[in-house]
Amino acid sequence: MATTTNNKTIDDLKGTINNQNSQITRLLTNMSSLRDEVHLLKKELGRFKSDVASDVKYLTERVDSTK
Repeated sequence: MATTTNNKTIDDLKGTINNQNSQITRLLTNMSSLRDEVHLLKKELGRFKSDVASDVKYLTERVDSTK
């Protein structure tokens, strides 16, 4: 009887480990996707800042040239 209980416990633990491995794999995939997305957002933000700075410079020069 003890062997059957031990086998059941071992099977339950193996199932739990397999489930956790699947969850870890999904989480690592999600983290990788988020890392890529953050990298792209930083790049886009840098481009946006540069574009805004260029626009402000252009507008400032236009206003200054009309005085």
